[in-house]
Amino acid sequence: MTVSLEMSDPDASKPFIDAANPTHPSLLDPMHQMDALFGVINIPNIVWIDEAGTIVRPAEPGWAPGDDYPDWLRARVDERAAATEAKATEVEASDPELAAKLRGGQDRDSYADAIRDWAAYGKESRFVMNPDQVIAGSPDRPKEKSAAAAHFELANHLWSSGNRDDAIVHFREAHRLQPENWTYKRQAWSLVGNEAAGGGEMGRFNQGPLPGQEEDWPFEGTFTSEAGATPPADYYPKTLTV
Repeated sequence: MTVSLEMSDPDASKPFIDAANPTHPSLLDPMHQMDALFGVINIPNIVWIDEAGTIVRPAEPGWAPGDDYPDWLRARVDERAAATEAKATEVEASDPELAAKLRGGQDRDSYADAIRDWAAYGKESRFVMNPDQVIAGSPDRPKEKSAAAAHFELANHLWSSGNRDDAIVHFREAHRLQPENWTYKRQAWSLVGNEAAGGGEMGRFNQGPLPGQEEDWPFEGTFTSEAGATPPADYYPKTLTV
């Protein structure tokens, strides 16, 4: 099944679900319970759960095969990959560790092959983890992360109730307590960014202040500033090799 982490309204997810024309259930998770329960911290993330309801791979970055992308997305992915490689080449001599991180991260085009292997071989698939490996590969859960989840859920409730300023206080606290959780950040950024843009088809993709409105932006970072400064190996860490 697929799960959409989006709290604004069901219509935000529906066009993408309709375009995919799935034959499996497509669920909505406006409160980001996938974060709290399964350790999801970015999108897209995939959790492998077998027929017995056992997790055999914890949350990790994963995608459909690249040849299934629409042309505009394929072009954007290729453009970003070319820019990243150019940057890696530029810094390789002076900072080889950064160059490796820029070239790292989960491989987009081969991840689906691992899922096909699991479908073909079941528990004998080389990508299936045993319980100890699943636990070792899952993020820890200190009290700060639990508190972050509580602040985020409270922020969602306040925003949905029209208490914008109070919601932002709790969004910021969730970001502070779990700074590596991109879904918490991107949800808050897109809500405020969409509001600033006045909605529209692309409004929710606005995750930063509009030109001239920088002083009104209520968060320390934006998607462009934070994701742009994060190497692929950290933004989408590599967890398997096909």
